[in-house]
Amino acid sequence: MTRWVIFFFCVQFLSSVFSEYKDAESLCAAQQTCKNCLQTSQCVWCSTPLSDQNVNGPLVRCVTREKFSNEGSHWCRTSDVIDETSQMLLLEDRPLSSTKGTSPVQIQPQRIRLKLKRGKSFSSCQAEDYPVDLYYLMDLSASMEDSRNLLSELGRELADAMRNLTSNFRLGFGSFVDKVVLPMTLTQPDKLKSPCTLKSGKPCAPPYDYKNQMPLSENIDLFKTRVREAPVSGNLDAPEGGLDAMMQAMVCTKEIGWRQDARHLIVFSTDASFHVAGDGRLAGIIEPNDCLCHLDEKGFYTHSLLQDYPSVSQINRIAREHNMNVIFAVKSERKTTYELLSGSISGSSVETLQNNSKGIVSLIRGEYEKLVNSITMTDNAPKTVDVKYYSRCLEKNGELKERQKCGGLRVGNVVEFEVTLQASECPTNPNEWQTSMQIKPRGINESLTIELSIICDCPCERPGHPGYVAASDNCRGNGTLVCGVCSCNENFYGKQCECEGNEAGAENAAAMADCRPNNETDEICSGHGDCKCGVCDCAKRPNPQEVFYGKYCECDNFSCKRSEGLVCGGRGKCECGTCNCLPGWGGETCNCKETNSTCIPSNSETMEICSGRGDCICGSCHCHEKDNIRYSGQYCEECPVCPGQRCEELKNCVECVAYGTGPLAENGKCDACLHQIDIVDKIVENPEEDRKTGARICRTPGDAGCTFVFKYEYYRGGNRGDIKILKILAEKERICPTPINVLGVAIGLIISTVIIGSLILLIWKILTTIHDKREYAKFERERALAKWDKGDNPLYKKATSTFSNPTYNENSRD
Repeated sequence: MTRWVIFFFCVQFLSSVFSEYKDAESLCAAQQTCKNCLQTSQCVWCSTPLSDQNVNGPLVRCVTREKFSNEGSHWCRTSDVIDETSQMLLLEDRPLSSTKGTSPVQIQPQRIRLKLKRGKSFSSCQAEDYPVDLYYLMDLSASMEDSRNLLSELGRELADAMRNLTSNFRLGFGSFVDKVVLPMTLTQPDKLKSPCTLKSGKPCAPPYDYKNQMPLSENIDLFKTRVREAPVSGNLDAPEGGLDAMMQAMVCTKEIGWRQDARHLIVFSTDASFHVAGDGRLAGIIEPNDCLCHLDEKGFYTHSLLQDYPSVSQINRIAREHNMNVIFAVKSERKTTYELLSGSISGSSVETLQNNSKGIVSLIRGEYEKLVNSITMTDNAPKTVDVKYYSRCLEKNGELKERQKCGGLRVGNVVEFEVTLQASECPTNPNEWQTSMQIKPRGINESLTIELSIICDCPCERPGHPGYVAASDNCRGNGTLVCGVCSCNENFYGKQCECEGNEAGAENAAAMADCRPNNETDEICSGHGDCKCGVCDCAKRPNPQEVFYGKYCECDNFSCKRSEGLVCGGRGKCECGTCNCLPGWGGETCNCKETNSTCIPSNSETMEICSGRGDCICGSCHCHEKDNIRYSGQYCEECPVCPGQRCEELKNCVECVAYGTGPLAENGKCDACLHQIDIVDKIVENPEEDRKTGARICRTPGDAGCTFVFKYEYYRGGNRGDIKILKILAEKERICPTPINVLGVAIGLIISTVIIGSLILLIWKILTTIHDKREYAKFERERALAKWDKGDNPLYKKATSTFSNPTYNENSRD
């Protein structure tokens, strides 16, 4: 079967604006040189010398194209108007060719020359029995011995499978272990001869880093022989030298036999992780990888001990430059590691390596079909040029959407891409104003080459142009006339360089009037500068990065709105009080993403924005709400109550068949459930795999308050596989609440109340007794310290009084 996918490029220009401004007229008027004027979107320049002006009042040299269109020669002589526009010249335009047996022409045109003005855009809109070179790069440490034996037996099967996809197929093979140096490999003499023992009991081969075992060839029998004879060896540490091997496999074009006009596939097979740049320092290897080919006549990598492992960024760059598509076929325990690596290498993918030949062949065939059944546009545009891709993919009458990839392609499909180039700024180095870039489909070696010129100056600013006059009479001989404006010599200033010196002196009324925008204000130079000889000299700010500019110092580059504490959010330039956002950003503070790519799931085949259920606003999906159904999720892909979610519909059948409970079990209608329901110990969640298969996981309540979990997905059945059947997996055990023992709870409550009450009374009694004893002891202690006894109270007096009769003589009675 010959698979043809035809693309073509059509070229046209689009009228677009680099950024929108609140007041485009004031922004253009603020530009005081032709260069700055043309670098501002929508602006044109008048180069009429001051002495030739036939207009009343000061001439505004830079205006919008709209104003020029309205005023015409009333503003400026047509011959003096400088309006550099984007232009395109077709250099090479060979027609598409897809004749079998000849080199296909897949891109038309092949080369153009483009002059691009900052803020202007260019659009562009691609052919394919396409040859395929597949290089199998295998880890041949001892743990991969079984995989090697398996690979040696499936060479023919792999070739047959690939030739069903393309009649022009070649196969190659290389193997790797690791650098032969401590601590990567044991270097004892006996270990250098044989570092391990194979399962057969034979000693393994001497260690090596990488060897090209077989260049790309159509000889499948030779492939089987070379794989079977490939030496299995061993190393000391866990990671392997896979990146060393991958770098050599990509850059050794002649030694490997890569064809320029073929798709390049590398199948990287391993069960271990990998060393990266910097790990070589452990062995004293500090020389960075030079990304060059170093293979000897036998195919061995000769610079293994001379330079470090390559970095991931080097691998990514070389893969892009050499159009390599890498398939990481790894054991399941290493899949996460290589998924992270694949995320940094364009054109790569990760699949789990199965322990059977059908699994490996199916893996490679499936990844190749993904490659040829989709197209992804890439480019190497400089940083100053923003590239956006738009396409309707297979929907001829569909909406033109921003996207780099179209999937679901079949034989004979035609896809159009419209590519918009936008010069975001002019490089500071004039040598970078002329550059070259390529636009190409990923994995295809042809490209559209664009010889790009960014318009960053005016022709009249170049010596030799009629508009460039040194020591011009229009400038009183004190300066150069450049595009109608005097560029004064040192120590001269003024409109015609008529003033000498650098300080502002006493100005006459006419000169001061030239420093005011109109007669309605008395403010000179907008309050941001001094008037020197009728020309505003704008004030300097303490921060040299902040400047006032414009004819009347009316503009600045720092007063725009801020976001996240930065002017224009750090994603644009402040021009005359308005944010001029970088490509891909918009809004008053440049905090709004203008791209739709962040609203399209990476694994989507239809490339629908927000899954067709929402709008992409500022780079995020805002989901629709319709008929009381609310979509959610990053791409509006989730809807628990939508008809597509069949949890509520299926739960009664699952509960009846799996657990013998629920409404259907009570009515004896379990036989009514025709779905295939299998019982498993545990439902395993795999978001990536579930997304591919369309599986849904349901957690739903059932009888007796129990919750159960099941997963359902569709698969094709019937004789022709055209009937969609539900396959359901249910967890063996339900999650049920433990029943409450009412009597036990009541008795426990009573007992606990009595015990706690008794403890409280006992504690109260103990505390009271202790308190009383302390008070009594205190009383006794105070009584003992008293200085009188019970009968001698000095305050006490008897109630009777006794008197003596002085004349009474007791003895006189005698």
